[in-house]
Parts: sequence; structure tokens; C-alpha cells
Amino acid sequence: MSTRQERRRQERLAKKQPNKGLEYNQWAEGKGKENIYEMDVQMIQPWSVPIFKTTLPPEILQTMIEISDQVIADKDAKSHGEYLAGQIDSELSIEHDLLEQTGVMGFFMGAVRQFVIQCKCQMMPNMIEAVQREEWLIQMLTMWIVSQQPGEYNPMHIHTQCTISSVMYLKVPKMLPSKKEHRPYDDGSILFVSNASRDVDLSVPNIVIHPTPGDFFIFGAQQQHAVYPYRCAEGQKETERRSISFNAIFQSKADFDRGKKLDTPVAVVPPGKSRPE
Repeated sequence: MSTRQERRRQERLAKKQPNKGLEYNQWAEGKGKENIYEMDVQMIQPWSVPIFKTTLPPEILQTMIEISDQVIADKDAKSHGEYLAGQIDSELSIEHDLLEQTGVMGFFMGAVRQFVIQCKCQMMPNMIEAVQREEWLIQMLTMWIVSQQPGEYNPMHIHTQCTISSVMYLKVPKMLPSKKEHRPYDDGSILFVSNASRDVDLSVPNIVIHPTPGDFFIFGAQQQHAVYPYRCAEGQKETERRSISFNAIFQSKADFDRGKKLDTPVAVVPPGKSRPE
């Protein structure tokens, strides 16, 4: 390499230095990478609640489809819509005895328990062993079906009088594509929004997820979320987007044995409101 070329290369490298007072690190050129280090890494994030996403086992998915079919076909089924934010006609309650009779109640309680343990370990990284040793008591409060049709939607909302919420997807119809190519994933998707994201170069404050049958989400009850409407082709027979949600509460057995009152948020400030409801 000529002297002039070398000088220009050094000038370019000097401009790339983040701090002129620091010696240039040759790792930027790939040098020094022959050293490989084994390091334990811990990601610490106690200030936000994660969203638990998994896929229902096939037998659980099939059982929930059969339960919802039974409830929807029942003319005496109880509507849960008066307690919900959705602009949706069909929102029916599922009684606990159906879950117990079919043996799926334990599955959902176990999933919520794992979510609680993961959140508590994230919340208290110095007490992970104690969190894992603790017995966590879970109680399901209400469960309901959302039988959504084209044009219906769920506005931004949270869930009250509980600490944990969930949604599982049973049926997703074929939908018309979005009218705008640069927004292909909005229609029929669920949107989760949080205000915990401040470093915009490393995180984003929201995520849009286009669900598929079997998707199962568990999240904190104060997690803001919404469901977008969708369109189907004219004359299409299968247009239902069916999901099931439930609310739950939890408490450690140690707190329960001490007689500690469960702290369930009743008065909360919904999105877009300035006062608790």
C-alpha cells in the first residue's frame, strides 16, 4: 500500500473514533477476534411486564373449539359483552364447569403460574431461587368467547378487577389484503402498546401481531391492547375470527397463609381517560 493511501486510511479511521482521547481499537477492523470469551449474560428489566406467547397443544386447541361451539350453539348462553370494550355482537361467557369437565382448567392455571414465576424472576433478579421455591396460587375469574365478524373491532383497552389477562385464537378466516401495501399486517391483528419504551434506537413501544389458530398470549391486566377490524371477500362463507380470553388473579401461598389481602386493581385509569372508573 502506498504512503499516500495509508495516510488517507489512517485519516478515515481517525474520523470514526467516538472519542479522540481514546486509542483506536483495532477490533473495528476485525483484528483481535481470535480471542473467544465465555461469559454469563443477564438481561435485567424489572420495570415492564412481558407478554407470554406460546402455541396451544393440538388437543387443547381442539377442546376449546368444541367448548366454544357448544356455547355458541346454546340459545341460553350468557352474554359477557356488557363488561367488555369490544364493538362486537357475540361475546359469550364460558362457565368454569365446562373447563373442569374437559380437563383443561389445570392447563390454563399452569400456564398462568409459569407466567407469574417468569415475571417475578424478572422483577426480583436477586431472589430467583426464592421465587421458584414459592407456591403460587392462581384463580381464574371469568372466561369468554369473542366471535368477531368483518368490520367489528376491539378499541384500545385494559382489563380491570384482575391482575392477569389472556387471549387464545381458535379460528382465523381468510382476509382481504390491506388497502395499503406499507401496512400489510394491521387488518385482523392484535396490537399491544406500552409506555415503558424510551430508548427508541433499542426498542419500540408497540407490536402488531397477526394471529394464527393456536396462538396463546398471557399478559398483565394493565397492558393496553386493541384488535383491528378486517375484511373478507364478498360471499365468503367462513368469516368468523374466534378467540377466547380469561382474567385471573394470583397470590403467593406465603401471603395467603399470613392472611394478606389480595391487591386487585379495581379503580384504574383506562386509556384516553383522566380519572379512574
